[in-house]
Amino acid sequence: MNGKQRLGMAMGALTVGFGLSGGASAAGDGHTQAPAYQSSIKVPEQQNGKRGEAARLAALARIDATRATSAALAQVPGTVLKVALDNENGNLVYSVEIKTTSNDIKDVKIDAGNGAIVHVETASDEEETEK
Repeated sequence: MNGKQRLGMAMGALTVGFGLSGGASAAGDGHTQAPAYQSSIKVPEQQNGKRGEAARLAALARIDATRATSAALAQVPGTVLKVALDNENGNLVYSVEIKTTSNDIKDVKIDAGNGAIVHVETASDEEETEK
């Protein structure tokens, strides 16, 4: 085998290796899958860091956390554990975690534009999927 053949084989192996690793990380990363819901406010992609992102999301929201919490509790009665304004793959939503009377943890997604409930999931199912 001459130098050109070895170089060609090495480059081919690297290309295949990078392609496989990229595909595996995309398939294994739960954050790359688009949610099954759409919100009324779409978040444009920008890189502002954590603080910049939080301020940008708050400026886009048309309802506050109190209204989002009320809407979530109307759908899923229980105790609110956490409320966060999130960019869910371009959708601006409040994520409201609620502990129900049956001790399930529900993650209720509230549209930050109009207060509508866009999705409800059991948080333990989500955590098991992410692991």
